[in-house]
Amino acid sequence: MGRIRVLDRVVADRIAAGEVVERPASVVKELVENSLDAGAQTIVIEVEQAGLRLIRVGDDGGGMDPDDAPLAVQRFATSKIASADDLERVATYGFRGEALPSIAAVSRLDLMTRSPGTEAGTRVSVEGGGAAMVRAAGAAPGTVVAVADLFFNTPARRKFLRSPAREFALITDAVQRLALAAPGATFRLRHEGREVFVYPAAIPEERLAQVLGRDLAEAMTAVRGGGGEIAVRGWAVRPERARPSRQLDYLNVNGRPIQSRMLSRAVLQGYTELLPVGRFPLAVIFLEVAPHLLDVNIHPRKLEVRFTDDHRVFATVARAVREALLAPGAVRHVSPLVLPGEIPAPAAGREEWQAETIRTSSGAAALGSAIEPAPVGGVAEAPALYAGRGRLPPLRLIGQILRTYLLAEAADGLVLIDQHAAHERVVYERLWREIATGDVAAQTLAVPQPIELNPAEAGVLDEFLPAAAALGFAVEPFGGATLLVRAVPAALARRDPQDLIRRALDALAEPADGDDARRRLAIATACHTAVRAGDALSAPEMEVLLRDLTATEDPYTCFHGRPTMVWVSRPALERWFLRK
Repeated sequence: MGRIRVLDRVVADRIAAGEVVERPASVVKELVENSLDAGAQTIVIEVEQAGLRLIRVGDDGGGMDPDDAPLAVQRFATSKIASADDLERVATYGFRGEALPSIAAVSRLDLMTRSPGTEAGTRVSVEGGGAAMVRAAGAAPGTVVAVADLFFNTPARRKFLRSPAREFALITDAVQRLALAAPGATFRLRHEGREVFVYPAAIPEERLAQVLGRDLAEAMTAVRGGGGEIAVRGWAVRPERARPSRQLDYLNVNGRPIQSRMLSRAVLQGYTELLPVGRFPLAVIFLEVAPHLLDVNIHPRKLEVRFTDDHRVFATVARAVREALLAPGAVRHVSPLVLPGEIPAPAAGREEWQAETIRTSSGAAALGSAIEPAPVGGVAEAPALYAGRGRLPPLRLIGQILRTYLLAEAADGLVLIDQHAAHERVVYERLWREIATGDVAAQTLAVPQPIELNPAEAGVLDEFLPAAAALGFAVEPFGGATLLVRAVPAALARRDPQDLIRRALDALAEPADGDDARRRLAIATACHTAVRAGDALSAPEMEVLLRDLTATEDPYTCFHGRPTMVWVSRPALERWFLRK
């Protein structure tokens, strides 16, 4: 006797339900999507016991007439596709004809519906995937679906659910994602009779503030990019407001909330060199793709999609996010949170500190002019300098404080600039620009310098040599584990060649997740050649640094993601001095 048998329909339905109904949030997502497909303007979601006791979703959409209502709980019955060709151009949230039958297979489902053109409504009840009971009933136009006792007939499923608080958090997240995707509809969520939130219909920018909070929404910048078959819009949080937790992206493709590791990586790519270590972005991305470039029929709950050209989509999203983050705008700022207290008393040894000789490092010398001692008190006077080019607003340079920060006046406040982070950005972009154009200036050494490599350094030599040549180094093997340095980048001619080479080799020895070796060398070189905190800068050097910073692609952060500057607004200053 054969061992293969056809499963009973009820068993088969429960297996199919497992693909669609993973947890209460899955039910909420499917029902709300059906409401949106029905043209609902208002959707009310009511939940008890995190969805296990009851999930009720009511809407004012088109509803169903008495003939259609019973078909809604039959498998593979749908109004959204008529032929296989329609699968190539799906424009609705749901279309598989599986959601309601799958939900009914693992719950007690009750559906009340009426289309605007009919006098009476229809009630359809199904318990555990059994036969549907259909009868006439009074109902308002639209549809209300109540799902009670979820998983009552599959108790093993409940063992895999998380805590009630976590399950309800997943429900909230599912509703918020759909609310972002459909700002023209009103969403209301209740839990145990308590109103959790109401999102009135709004323009997209206002819906963003409703869901994320106004403070966070105002810290996001608009994203626009692509066009034609692939277009991108949305918002990305400014780097200084990135979060300490792993990134959370709200991704939508053709209006449908989805999950995509590839798109999340594309968003993160847009933040390259803008985020400090351990900080993660937040983005709300809407991707519009021509239907023939997209397959949404690869996941039972339509959470994932497949693109016919991943590389093109990736590049479009990453470029749009990058351009948004680097768009001209106000200086990124960190506002003081508290009023200053009593001015600290002079520290011990202050007189000796004032009288000491100011020393400068080779990093300061790299700015190109002789160093002049800063005056007593630590503030170097400088003539007015307006830097209105590029991405920065006009700034009037005041001087240097604490031999670490430049102080400048903006139209409505003060700007403090970290001289090391700012010079890192300047040197890095200069090197990378020369690499990109192939126009790298090199300085030949009067006497070639040999360098003995240790085993770790020798291990990355094959990767190092072509990358170093792109930066302007002329380096060649000189027998055994020895390198001979004949030239270095002209911008770094004052640095010790051996120190430059060893730091570059160390950078390549670190894990880098496939990052371009040339970029890693440029970063390492800029990091170790920039002026340092504690370097006294003359007025001309400060002017050069500020002028060069205004010409960079991103004057607001160094490549480590640290801010190059912070802004103290005029209102903050006035509050400090009790003027307002």
